[in-house]
Amino acid sequence: MEHVGYDIEGGDYREAGAASRAIKAHLKAIGADSDAIRRAMIAAYEAEMNVVIHARRGRLEASFDDRRLDVDVVDEGPGIADLERALTPGWSTASPEARALGFGAGLGLPNIQRNADTFALDSVVDKGTTVRFSVLLQPEQATARVLLSLAVNAELCRDCRRCLTACPTGAVRVRDGVPSVLEHLCIDCTCCMAVCETGALGLAATAPDAERLADLALAVPPAFLAGFGERVDADCVRAALAEAGFAAVRSIGDYEEALRAAVAARAADESQALPVLSTVCPPVVDLIELRFPSLLPHLAPFASPWEALAAAAEPDTAYVVSCPGQRSALAARGVDAATRTLEPGLLRDLVLSRLAGRQSEPAPLHAGRADDGVLRVTGMRHVTAVLEQIEDGLLRAPAAIELFVCDGGCAGSPLLADDPYLAEARRAAPAPDEAVPAIPAPLEPFAARPGIRLDADMAKAIDKLARLDALRRALPGKDCCACGAPTCAALAEDVVLERADVTLCPYRATDGG
Repeated sequence: MEHVGYDIEGGDYREAGAASRAIKAHLKAIGADSDAIRRAMIAAYEAEMNVVIHARRGRLEASFDDRRLDVDVVDEGPGIADLERALTPGWSTASPEARALGFGAGLGLPNIQRNADTFALDSVVDKGTTVRFSVLLQPEQATARVLLSLAVNAELCRDCRRCLTACPTGAVRVRDGVPSVLEHLCIDCTCCMAVCETGALGLAATAPDAERLADLALAVPPAFLAGFGERVDADCVRAALAEAGFAAVRSIGDYEEALRAAVAARAADESQALPVLSTVCPPVVDLIELRFPSLLPHLAPFASPWEALAAAAEPDTAYVVSCPGQRSALAARGVDAATRTLEPGLLRDLVLSRLAGRQSEPAPLHAGRADDGVLRVTGMRHVTAVLEQIEDGLLRAPAAIELFVCDGGCAGSPLLADDPYLAEARRAAPAPDEAVPAIPAPLEPFAARPGIRLDADMAKAIDKLARLDALRRALPGKDCCACGAPTCAALAEDVVLERADVTLCPYRATDGG
């Protein structure tokens, strides 16, 4: 049995939710099923907010084993005179300040009762209130990841360690000047690549020479066609590629737009779990499978644009990819990624050498996509914040959301040359008479990944979590990366899982810990 406790200050809206988020992190670490985590998070958050809104102070105590979570929240406050009325949805005694901040809708206690497996409420007027609830737990069914297209070239590493703090899932380690990637945590994004100035972290094997593929059809990202400045439009780039010998050029943008329309149509179906999340960015799908498995029902059941194109394209097609996730998506569809994918830089050199005399008039910049009711969120920090809010039950609109891990969308990949916002503004609109391509279902159903759990056995995971927490508290909390891990918590996990020794921390060793 593991125990955790958190003090809660009344009126402190800035720190509100810290206790419930910590409970969620603990349950994910032990591998509890995502539905139970979602219900526990909602119940704990509502109980925590009741203290913030109504009481002077309070404390949340939680204990859990491999079967259930028990939570007690005790506050010092005005108490509740009519318990039956307090459990009626819409009834609230919240202050005007709380209502102005969007709280106090009278749904807190009913939400706790609805999401908990057991629930009890006790209150004494002028003394305070105690809320007790339990949520039954069972292990999450998870599948292991098989494809990874992020590669490490250790000889190029200069030990700057920027990749440690850039990785959103804590998958990178740098020890003895050599970077490594914990594959079970990697989501094939570009975050570490974007900060690695030497190229020690990059794409796995792609075709080394663009000209050797020049007799094939070519699939390219829209941002590549728009990434040569204001006087080189998409037609100029296509002409240069044709001169280089490519049989045809197809923009993946057609499939992106088709997926966008399919997601919007699905979101219009009121029977679907809202919001509907697009699969346009493969690393976002990986992130959801890894850290937000409770949101899997929200993912639209469609393949990514790259998978859709690979399923429909002729065998003699080469693909220009702008992130490891796109390469892995193609490989999953049977594309020989080592010989039929290209890095944009190789193709860019080929185009630049043929652009003489092919300039066009400056194309007008457009303000963005038409308003079709789909929210577009770009950048890992914003993507994670949106997913957290959806998981916590705090965001139900808009009905459809596109999420991209790169700032500015796929155009923001560090493998592309132009500013993403300029490239998107120059992006050519799809031809109105062009047939809309079909978007197939994914090859396999989306499924939770086991990456962040500490052990497949929940009882063993709880034991490891207790040791991890104790070790984390003994470490200095500097999160300085000197040990080769991104945080002290990550080093503690490495030690508990026997991936490292605690002596890697120079401060703890100096202190004689």
